[in-house]
Amino acid sequence: MDGPARRVVLPPTTSRPPVPAESEPAIERVEIAPPLPIPATESSPEQVPEYYKTPMWRKGLWRWTRRFALVIVALVVLSGGWLAYKSISAVRKIIVHSGGGVSTLESLFHPNQLAGESTGRVNILILGIGGEGHDGPNLTDTMMVWSLDTKTDKAAMISIPRDLYVKIPGHGYGKINSANAWGGPTLSEQVVENVTGIPINYYAILDFSGFKQAVDAVGGVDIDVTTPLYDPLFPCDDGTKLAGKYCPINFKVGEQHMDGEQALEYSRSRETTSDFARAARQQQVILALRQKALTLSTLTNPIKLGNLIDAVGGHLKTNLQLGDMEQLAGIAKKIGGPDVTQTVIDTTGSDSLLINATNTIAGAGSIELPRAGEFDYSDIQSYVQNIFLGDSMQKENASIQVENGSGVTGQAAQVADSLEAASLNVSTPVNAPADYADTVIYDYTGGKDPYTIKYLESKFGVQATLATAPVPATAGGYVPDIRIILGSSYQSTKTAN
Repeated sequence: MDGPARRVVLPPTTSRPPVPAESEPAIERVEIAPPLPIPATESSPEQVPEYYKTPMWRKGLWRWTRRFALVIVALVVLSGGWLAYKSISAVRKIIVHSGGGVSTLESLFHPNQLAGESTGRVNILILGIGGEGHDGPNLTDTMMVWSLDTKTDKAAMISIPRDLYVKIPGHGYGKINSANAWGGPTLSEQVVENVTGIPINYYAILDFSGFKQAVDAVGGVDIDVTTPLYDPLFPCDDGTKLAGKYCPINFKVGEQHMDGEQALEYSRSRETTSDFARAARQQQVILALRQKALTLSTLTNPIKLGNLIDAVGGHLKTNLQLGDMEQLAGIAKKIGGPDVTQTVIDTTGSDSLLINATNTIAGAGSIELPRAGEFDYSDIQSYVQNIFLGDSMQKENASIQVENGSGVTGQAAQVADSLEAASLNVSTPVNAPADYADTVIYDYTGGKDPYTIKYLESKFGVQATLATAPVPATAGGYVPDIRIILGSSYQSTKTAN
């Protein structure tokens, strides 16, 4: 039929008024109810005042405002659900149950204290590996102990060099970085415990890709480069180093903002510096990443938070459960930058805890060994066990005299060096007036230097004796605050360690 179709007007019904012919298009309106009117009475019939009637343009504005609000609410709910899904998914990927295998969601929550918290110290082993696509993907380029003093709200970062030559249970001897490749983080924990003398309560292992993505997820980190770093032999991530090709890097002195790739390069380079300098840079970057991740802008930004969860979920494994992480976060919030002690166990200086032992053991190559003796970790253990006493001992600044009564030539000099390595005030060692069977510690301060005494008692395994200081004229003109006389039992104790 020619012409436009005729409009059919439906007859009115009792349930709905007819749609006016001039209304285009015919859309059902949903309007907000006006305020309740005063109930009608016989003397005042129900009437709606003109100012209660909503103009048409306001009805349209309200309709679109409400729809917009519903969209916003939906987006918030969806993004929250999306982040929750990502978080739970990531948590399930990264958390390893203490009994082995990946945790179920129900086993992630532990309301009890952290392991080690009852003793006042929680120790976490941080392992950094190359991961998939790198030579030796499970060798640890980074081995660091994060130690938290839960009583004083202080922390220590203790880096262990990858070339430290150690005994690896079940595998003979080798560089400490191979422990993870041979037996995973559990074996690494065991070896680190043997070296440091402290229990490792938890571990976390992160690969290069995860590190880069984590830095990028928080928008990069700000690093104060104090020493220029140029490395023309830095390996390319695409594996071209095997073809004799490199990707040189160059970092100038000054404050620099680094993305994930740059932060990884800054943390990995060692060809033109040393493994010890690299460890110090790694600590610097990790502290910067920690600070950035804890900032309000990161925690409240859904995109950054989602990216960080993605980065962690695919590249991190830890035996920290979800409840542990919550408690750990509560402790970490109390620890400021100045409360973190950064140390690298190295070969630098005459009072260092390690020595360069390259080619001293057949087939071992470039290695480090303890200065105290081959596989003798007593000095390292004493230093690590008492690391939180350092500041207090330096404030006491007690003068210490070491006397050799052990009958072993050079014994006092070695002990004095190890005490100096702990930043103690030690005078030139001398011979004791006679030989002693047991080591003796005399405290001439009347108990005024408790932290130093506690350290020495732990180191030598004896209890200090409060004594009256001798007259200077009878003591060669010098009277220390603390006097240590080494006995022959000290040598046998060291051998047993």
